[in-house]
Amino acid sequence: MAEILHMVPAEDWIRARAAPSYSPDSLAAEGFIHCTVGERNLIEVATRYYGHVQGEWLVLVIDPARVESEIRWAVQPDGLAYPHIHGPLNRDAVIEVCRFPRDASGGFGAFRSLPWPGAPGTAK
Repeated sequence: MAEILHMVPAEDWIRARAAPSYSPDSLAAEGFIHCTVGERNLIEVATRYYGHVQGEWLVLVIDPARVESEIRWAVQPDGLAYPHIHGPLNRDAVIEVCRFPRDASGGFGAFRSLPWPGAPGTAK
């Protein structure tokens, strides 16, 4: 199965570093962790919904075969399917953490060649 992607404010990932798993606010509020597939799709979603939100963002690259919680796919009206992780994300499922760069207007850009040097808890 292809990797899945999750964007997270850098401060949230840093704050969660001591925990064995990652549980963002969306898990408590909606019952799942929002994810997507494909760099281009993530960039479009991030720019559309988070372009106005200030701060440093990261992308977690996740190996779905390592995720201990259930992953369910939600098909949207536009026909795209998005993976949702229904439970905490175990840190060893995160295989890479990348910086998510932005332009002056708040739009997000390509992240694959931008590893985040402070990537605690990622699988080796």
